[in-house]
Amino acid sequence: MPSHLKRVESDGDWSAYHSIRKRVLWEDRGLGGYDERHPDDRLADNHPLLLMQDGAPVGTARLDVVDQHLGIVRLVAIESGLQRRGLGRALMSQVETYARGLGLVRLEVNAARDAEGFYHRLGWETVHSDRKNPLMTKALKAGGIPS
Repeated sequence: MPSHLKRVESDGDWSAYHSIRKRVLWEDRGLGGYDERHPDDRLADNHPLLLMQDGAPVGTARLDVVDQHLGIVRLVAIESGLQRRGLGRALMSQVETYARGLGLVRLEVNAARDAEGFYHRLGWETVHSDRKNPLMTKALKAGGIPS
C-alpha cells in the first residue's frame, strides 16, 4: 500500500507524532528536553503531519505557514528502522504537494548537517551554509517569490 500524508488530529495521532519525533530527533541523537506540549505544534497556521504506511505512522513533519507564499518545514523524521527505504523522499514529496494545496510557492527548512545531501537530491538549494543547521529553500512552482 502506498504511503499517504495525514494531518494530526486525534489523540492517537498526537501520540504517534510525538513518539516518532522524540525517539528519532531527540533520543537517537542523545538529546533530552523534548516537550510534547510545545505550543508551536498547535498554532493555527502550523500543520502537524504524519506519514502513514500500511495504516501505521512511520514519519512526521510540521509545515508552518509564514505568509501567503512561504512555508517552513520542521521536525522531519522517519522511524529509525525504516530509514533509507524511500519514505523520507515520499514524505517530502507529499509535504510539497500539501504546501501547494495551501497556495504556497516556496518552502524553507533548517536542515540537520547530515540531511543536507538528502535535501539537495530532492532539489532543495542551500541559502545559508554557515549555520549549525543550514537554511535550504525550494521553489514549488515557477514564479516563486525571491529568496
